[in-house]
Amino acid sequence: MPLAHRRCKGAMADYLFVPQSVLDKWSEQGRVQVDGQVLTLLGDNKSFQLTSAVRFLKMEAGEDTAGLLKKVKTTDALKQMGAEHYMESVILGDSAYQVQQGFLADASALRRAAAASQKAKAGAGQAKAGGAQGEQGEKAGEQDLLEQFLLDNL
Repeated sequence: MPLAHRRCKGAMADYLFVPQSVLDKWSEQGRVQVDGQVLTLLGDNKSFQLTSAVRFLKMEAGEDTAGLLKKVKTTDALKQMGAEHYMESVILGDSAYQVQQGFLADASALRRAAAASQKAKAGAGQAKAGGAQGEQGEKAGEQDLLEQFLLDNL
């Protein structure tokens, strides 16, 4: 499910939308544990705060006058907009949307977990042999690690 790693840029941080179905699958496989709004990666014993959110998939009725299609909104943002959310539907004014339930996770925290996991797998000797990377190389490397983490855990 490639949409699990859709990036959402916020004012303060970079977030990833993770569908509920993906979290359920990871949990069934024993890769993660979700306790309330906290996701724990069991292999790395790292925890992350999750925020309830929905991704707008398609129109069920009306027009997308609010421009929400293909966007992700937190459930708190939906309340502030005056939208009604139930299961896989959101109604805003005269418009009805089909949504996918899930969570926003802090991408930078997941990148750090993926990097720590990769370093542990590579061994301390190889990590030291790699030398220092420039800031651009580090960011590209973090993105690759994050993508690999998500692919390995989907």
